[in-house]
Amino acid sequence: MAPKRKPSDGVEESPDKFAKPLNDTTESIRVRQAGLSCIAAREDDPAAYSVLKVDATAVAGGDERPRIHTVAGLPRAEPGMSFVATHSKHGSWIVGVGGGLKAGTIIFDPRTLKTFQGPRLGYPKHKPVLISHSGEVYAISGCPRVVRPIDCEPWFESLSFNNGVPSKECGLWVSWSHLPPPPFFPCFLDPHEFRNPPEILVSSYTVVGSYILLSPQPELVVGTYAFHMVNKTWEKIHDKNLTFVGQAVPLGGSLFAACPIANNSITASASASVFHMSIKVPSSTPVAAVGTPSLSIQEFKVVASEDKISRPLFCPLGKDSFCFIRLGSSCRRKSRKALQRLRVRLTALSIENTEAIMTHCQSQDAKAKDLLVAVQVKEQSHTCKSKGLSGMSVVAAFSIHTENVDLWDEMTDTRASGATDSLLFEAPVIRIG
Repeated sequence: MAPKRKPSDGVEESPDKFAKPLNDTTESIRVRQAGLSCIAAREDDPAAYSVLKVDATAVAGGDERPRIHTVAGLPRAEPGMSFVATHSKHGSWIVGVGGGLKAGTIIFDPRTLKTFQGPRLGYPKHKPVLISHSGEVYAISGCPRVVRPIDCEPWFESLSFNNGVPSKECGLWVSWSHLPPPPFFPCFLDPHEFRNPPEILVSSYTVVGSYILLSPQPELVVGTYAFHMVNKTWEKIHDKNLTFVGQAVPLGGSLFAACPIANNSITASASASVFHMSIKVPSSTPVAAVGTPSLSIQEFKVVASEDKISRPLFCPLGKDSFCFIRLGSSCRRKSRKALQRLRVRLTALSIENTEAIMTHCQSQDAKAKDLLVAVQVKEQSHTCKSKGLSGMSVVAAFSIHTENVDLWDEMTDTRASGATDSLLFEAPVIRIG
């Protein structure tokens, strides 16, 4: 049974009040403070990961030709790792988790461009779902199994960065903490079920308030479950599965961007939708037990030219803004030499009718609920190129926010090793594929 909440926790819900959209001048300044960092793996060597930086001008819509270049390699990595960015008062880091039987953890410090070895997972996980919140990294098996050698219990673990980098190389060593698994995982099986265990895949996830939300693949209709990160308990908060695939990235308040599921088919998904999500918890009274929290979710289609992209990689760019990221390579022949270039297609979208969306969500009028509201966006597309980078695929992307983008540019261009102010990685996207 979940522990009782304090009376002050009567309603827990993302705020629905938004300021008016920023004007073009203010918006340009805000967006120019965001940079993009990607993790890419070589197709011929899945264990060879690199940190790539996309010029801030590509995000801001500058006139200069955007470029992408390598910041650093990631030693000690394993094929099949997942990546997330995390932040605490001690700094910001990119964290790689899982992969193979080594059950490893690597921690990349963007201030020094150094990589540290973190603690081993309690059990190996291949491409785990990673979530970062309040200085904690949560790792959940994306495909929980009961038969060795990988993705067996513990299926759910967490690692704290609130005391600094959890690495012996940094003078601090902590272990991954075991957490209770989602109730729809194969926790209790009879002998027959153990011989033929169910196939479960974590298909959809996000963070709303202090809850981690999870749903399995659309074919397994079990509903949506929420993990309270303070109470460490799971509760079912919706009878239906989440209506998007992958991670829903936050856009500010109660709005999120994600790839919608069309007709219960992941492969038939459109490019993007904006989702309004909030969790309500009934207030407790001296004579009544705490009620079960419930999820409210509404979907709004995005009107953009980059539509019908199969599973785009999403990255938030701040309040009301996000982008699609696609990566490919091109080869142009000059004389007898082939010139290899990495091409990153980046489409930035800024929502222009946030107030209309929020008004629609808050309206109690039945006719207003039936009125379809499309998300109107301002769109900017860029193709970033770089010589010498080819045969790679992006597995994670992060927006980096700092008050001085030039500082990040100077660090990555000169490979500086001196201490600087921490960079805040906002709302990390975890993985694709």
